[in-house]
Amino acid sequence: MASTVTVDFNNGIDGWTSDVADYNDQDRPTEVASGWKDLPAPLTGKGYYLASHNNSDDVLTYARRQLDGFVKHAKYLVTFEMRYATDAATGCMGVGGSRGESVWMVAAASYDYIKTVQQPNGNYRVNVDRGNQAASGPQGKVLGTQGVEGLSCSGGKWASTTRKSSEAIEVTADKDGRIWVMLGTDSGFEGTNALYLQGATINIKPL
Repeated sequence: MASTVTVDFNNGIDGWTSDVADYNDQDRPTEVASGWKDLPAPLTGKGYYLASHNNSDDVLTYARRQLDGFVKHAKYLVTFEMRYATDAATGCMGVGGSRGESVWMVAAASYDYIKTVQQPNGNYRVNVDRGNQAASGPQGKVLGTQGVEGLSCSGGKWASTTRKSSEAIEVTADKDGRIWVMLGTDSGFEGTNALYLQGATINIKPL
């Protein structure tokens, strides 16, 4: 039986935790911050604030949570629609790329706890095959780019928007009928990026 999980960060971020990945010891992201905050005007309500300064030309900033209530060891197909608030415009310039076109909205699903792990080559990556930047992987999909048309290249004007992917992720529930999900951004913009995750609709269909 298919199910839909609705995430609304206006109601809180309980159960969610955040982290960063895609860096090494020499170019760790700085200005990393997260928390449940009021949305900037003219928006109202609250969201899950995520921020980081990209020092490596590639940084993943993400939030994760475990979902339960599924059949143990059963296989599912998962698709995502993410809602977020940003002040990133389209058609602007940026170091390494613009905030509008070089920050990708991503989502992932996994049997295992999603975490950042140091690889043998010294790089820190998440332990799911989610692809990288504009490329999707079997456990993670790119939902689109961050920018919203009509915003200012100088920032400060905020808007709420959604991104989604119909390309499903195959995931197996664990022995307790649980799966892990991830929402976040993969940035090629070499500077500080901040946004507010507002929520998500996660469609989960038995395979």
